[in-house]
Amino acid sequence: MVLLIWLIAQISPSFTNKYKKVPVFAQEFVMGKVLSVEQNDLVRDPYVEGRYNGSQKYTVLIQEGSQKGNEFTVYNTLSSLKSAYAYEGLEAVFTVRTSTDGKISVWLYNYRRDKALYALAMVLIILVILIGKNEGINSLLALAFTAAIIVYVVVPMMWSPHPILIAIISSIIICLVSFLLIAGWTRKAIVASIGTLLGISLAGVICYSFGRLQDLSGVDMTKGESLLYLAQDSNFKIKSLLFVSILISSLGATMDIAMSIASSGTQIVRTKPDITNKELFVALINVGKDIIGTMTNTLILSFCGASLPLAMLIWGYDMSYMQFINIPIIVIDILQALSGSIGMVTSVIFTAVAFVALPKRKGE
Repeated sequence: MVLLIWLIAQISPSFTNKYKKVPVFAQEFVMGKVLSVEQNDLVRDPYVEGRYNGSQKYTVLIQEGSQKGNEFTVYNTLSSLKSAYAYEGLEAVFTVRTSTDGKISVWLYNYRRDKALYALAMVLIILVILIGKNEGINSLLALAFTAAIIVYVVVPMMWSPHPILIAIISSIIICLVSFLLIAGWTRKAIVASIGTLLGISLAGVICYSFGRLQDLSGVDMTKGESLLYLAQDSNFKIKSLLFVSILISSLGATMDIAMSIASSGTQIVRTKPDITNKELFVALINVGKDIIGTMTNTLILSFCGASLPLAMLIWGYDMSYMQFINIPIIVIDILQALSGSIGMVTSVIFTAVAFVALPKRKGE
């Protein structure tokens, strides 16, 4: 699995780099160290605690890249939105840009935050391995494989002629590999894969169809306007973004429900081998009823959490119901939440039907 992930990362660029937009400037994002601060014209931000407004002038030593070892004078402007405060000894990420005439510009891009993310990820890995043992290791491999498929296949292939087809195939591969790693080649894994794929496919179709009926497209989504500029110079099918986004966003929760139903079915059959198909189906649906409530809340709350700043704007500006309910970005968020929930709910039925219909294998 590790070798497969490595191969995906190595092979993908040869097929997908052609879709990338050629940058206008040659630029690097490298580590640098502030040697001294010559000027500080700053006042405390009146709205955001701990931030400053104003300007700075300081000298920075570039520690990486083509300008490694060189010193530059940097002018830094701070505001409520961009507040990377520089001080002597600060090591941060700097942008080094070379224009077409050879002029080099340097500015403070951002604080270095990746180390904290690595530490938090390591805590998660240790906990999963300690608690899950071999199953934990397999789940981490499944997670790494899923990330590799999304980063190296789904995202770059959005510029391909058939992004929806690529997303569906990728979802199938993610489901199969994840479930096979976790449960092996068992009836449980196969049934969970079937339930998941049918559930998220239905969610994607609903989201895409209602989006077309309401004249919505990917350009209405968050950062959609920025993608529009990319679409002008490429074959990017921005309308397909709605379908693919709901497919990816609801995949994890739907997999969780499908595996829960399949696992419950396996335990029921082991406990009562002579159970009839009708009794088994009813039992699985009853199990699904308890799962549906919490998992639907999970998906709805995840979308609400992502849209919290927008909800605060609606309340803060005292928008009327007819005003905000027809804003495209709000309609899309609600549409994604509802269609994703429909996909999760129906995955219970799909998984139960598949479990009953699939012949029992020896030893299961």
